[in-house]
Amino acid sequence: MALPAGQKRLALRLLNLEAEYTVLTAINPTTRTYEEDARIKELDFLCLAHGLPSEVKNNVLEYYIPGLEPVDITDPANHDRPTWCTDDEAEFLYWRHTRFIFRTDDLTRTNLDNKINAAQTFIQNNLRSTTHPARLFYMQPKKKIIFEIYLKIDLSVGGAAEIDDENLEALWRLLELLDGEMGHLQLKFIWKNDMNPNDVSAATKREVGANNSGPFTAIKQNLLAIVLAAARHYTTCMHAPATVNPITRWARYLSPTTATDPATTDAQRFAFARDWSTLRVSGQG
Repeated sequence: MALPAGQKRLALRLLNLEAEYTVLTAINPTTRTYEEDARIKELDFLCLAHGLPSEVKNNVLEYYIPGLEPVDITDPANHDRPTWCTDDEAEFLYWRHTRFIFRTDDLTRTNLDNKINAAQTFIQNNLRSTTHPARLFYMQPKKKIIFEIYLKIDLSVGGAAEIDDENLEALWRLLELLDGEMGHLQLKFIWKNDMNPNDVSAATKREVGANNSGPFTAIKQNLLAIVLAAARHYTTCMHAPATVNPITRWARYLSPTTATDPATTDAQRFAFARDWSTLRVSGQG
């Protein structure tokens, strides 16, 4: 089965493989090497795979193209369609098929607010907009944003996994931007080699319990359960109706005095709630 030329070209662009395919297919078939022929067939296969349902497609493409990077929503330059999206169909497919990520491997206390502000703009104008050309708001299952939680090993406490506070605060604040809809998030736990903190290449990272297999799967499942529980509590608090008593609403996070203090704003209360959630996850229960 072959794709029509226009669809194949679009798939190659979406996969960032157009240049390679053009070079290979320009070689005279009678002089192409076995390896070049095999690579053309592989690229044809990847184009076909790009049309599979998303849950299958992502696994296929990540296996064959491990360097295929998702689009970072914290970079405002990625909020508009690429220049090669010259028609509505191309733009629709680009946004529908491209994976998104809230990049955290370079996260610091200094750039956290800028990343959150950029993500807020992307979510408002792209992900949750009812008038966006790709209608991402209506996708089922929901269009996901990858969020990587970076783990460090603390040898002083028996090798327990540690998570930076900034990493967790970014998660709670992103969840707030998503109105508590966890269905928009795809959480990944990553071991990061910090020998060189400035090196954020894929070679320094390894997903923990990828495909729920491997020796660290139990660590991943334990942390995931704790993070999801904290996220659910935070979301419940976020969506509490105005009729709920403030003491009841904030009981998990704040003292009755702080919960009812008229000088304390809801934004400040949510900040306290994020701190509480971060402390709970950092302490792993």
